[in-house]
Amino acid sequence: MIQLQGKKGEATVNWFKNLPIRKKLLYYMLFFTVIPIVLVTVVALAVSYHEARDQLIYYHRMSSGWLQDRLNLEMQESMKQIYGFEADKEVREKLLSWCGSDKEITYADSWVLITALNTMISMDSSLNTIELFNYRQEKVLVAKRSGATVEQTGDRLAFWKEHDEALQSNLVYFRTEKEILEVHQIHRFEDNEPVGLMVMHIRPYALETILSEIKTVPEETILVLNDENTLIEADYGEAAGIDEETVEFVRKNLVESEQKELYFDEWFWFYRPVGRGKLQVLVAVPKKNISESLYPTLITGMLIAGIASLAGILCSVGYSAVISKPIQKLSREMQNLKLDDYSGRQSSQRKDEIGVLQESFDRMILRNQELIEQEYQSKIAKRSAQLRALQAQINPHFMYNTLQVIGGMALGHDAPEIYRITLALCDIMRYSLNFSKELVRLEEETEYLKSYIMIQKERFGGRIQLNLELEESTLECYVPKLILQPLAENSFEYGFSNKTGDCVLTVKSRYTPEGDLEIDVTDNGAGFTPERLGEIQEQLRRDTETSLKRNAHIGLCNVHTRIRLQGGQEKYGLTISSRQYQETTITILAKAVKEQGETDVQSSNN
Repeated sequence: MIQLQGKKGEATVNWFKNLPIRKKLLYYMLFFTVIPIVLVTVVALAVSYHEARDQLIYYHRMSSGWLQDRLNLEMQESMKQIYGFEADKEVREKLLSWCGSDKEITYADSWVLITALNTMISMDSSLNTIELFNYRQEKVLVAKRSGATVEQTGDRLAFWKEHDEALQSNLVYFRTEKEILEVHQIHRFEDNEPVGLMVMHIRPYALETILSEIKTVPEETILVLNDENTLIEADYGEAAGIDEETVEFVRKNLVESEQKELYFDEWFWFYRPVGRGKLQVLVAVPKKNISESLYPTLITGMLIAGIASLAGILCSVGYSAVISKPIQKLSREMQNLKLDDYSGRQSSQRKDEIGVLQESFDRMILRNQELIEQEYQSKIAKRSAQLRALQAQINPHFMYNTLQVIGGMALGHDAPEIYRITLALCDIMRYSLNFSKELVRLEEETEYLKSYIMIQKERFGGRIQLNLELEESTLECYVPKLILQPLAENSFEYGFSNKTGDCVLTVKSRYTPEGDLEIDVTDNGAGFTPERLGEIQEQLRRDTETSLKRNAHIGLCNVHTRIRLQGGQEKYGLTISSRQYQETTITILAKAVKEQGETDVQSSNN
């Protein structure tokens, strides 16, 4: 029985594998559209209520935070006004002079204080009156928009005397029938003794506007309390019937538990302290408001789910046909493709992914045809080059034999100098015209340089001196062929051409701490000016092709490029330093290649 079930499962898998792509695509699309829609609909009906509830709570949480920030800004503006008043040196001096003594305030002192208070009133349209109370004299300076007077305190400070002394006195809020009071106690800096009180009478319309703007639903209620838990301002909705005991119970629980939100008695409460408790904000939202708002969402979601399921079935059938046809067509073309007969199709009219796939397939086939043709042409060119190289070998051998004949005739006529020069020239031609090796040992390159210097020595009348200071282990390193002679030739052309006296060319080789090969070629010639040296260095930094087109220091650019190609890194190449009328040094930094096998690999990579 188990075997039968296993075979049945394998048959089902094989049946699905053997289906055409159109039917596979249809089944896949039906599975990944209709089934997820059905599942999402079922799950949505179960969780949509909670999600919508959480979303609305989140909105009220954000609005409560915004109200907290807005009231903080308003409080900061009030503190700026107060501190700006107290920070004025002249105002502070007149205020303490009046509040700290039994003397009557002079006209000049009162004028300074009244001017400062009137400035504050004129800059804030919400300010009705500012009162400055003198504790010592029990007098008050009252500044209004209509004028200012000095009056007796009387019972005006009764509300302040009832204020809990343990609470802060920096900025305290109170509420009268028509105004909001912002109260700030003034202290003497020397002993922090309270000497006066500033009371600003503010119209409540500004705070009312803020509360009305923050409300998201009409049923929402916003309460603003001071640090004594007294109501300062309120914007009531359906919570108008909430009693003070409920408000105090909720506020106390939120403060003591250090939470900001609470669900209590079918209401969602949000608490935010402002200015470290100077003000407290309570926002109340009825639960039924959230529930009622969810009914349209649930009904709409069910309708959309049903429509989406039907649309998913129809679209799956249509898309499977539209998408599979061009893929099947492209598959047949790939099966019947012959590279030698393929000429490419006209540009695809489709601009979607199928069109991109068709165009990419065409480009791939055409590119393969180009690569095959290039490989064929490369083999032909390689054979032609080999034939030309064989033909070119005739001329070098003829030149070697001719130079040997000339050398023999020189010995026959007792001219050993001519024989040595001829022999050196023969060695130079044999070395430079041997194309079988791209890299040679430094020792071979040095021997070639000696032959070249010997000929130049005869040219300069014996004034040329070659000093070789080579580390013995570096002589086994492989370097690109013909890199020393161009550098020496540069010394003869620019350093020794107009020099009198002995001309010394010094060649040094060593290993760097990083294990690279470094070769210095130094002459005691004329050197370069800083401007000319900068031009040469700039030419070496440019591409070789650009430097060759300028026809300037071609030999140096050639050596620089070959060294970098052999090393495979930008750090390799030539650097030049020169002191005018003293010397010029060309430094070669090359990769230290010590094995012929490594040389072959490097050459093939390049």
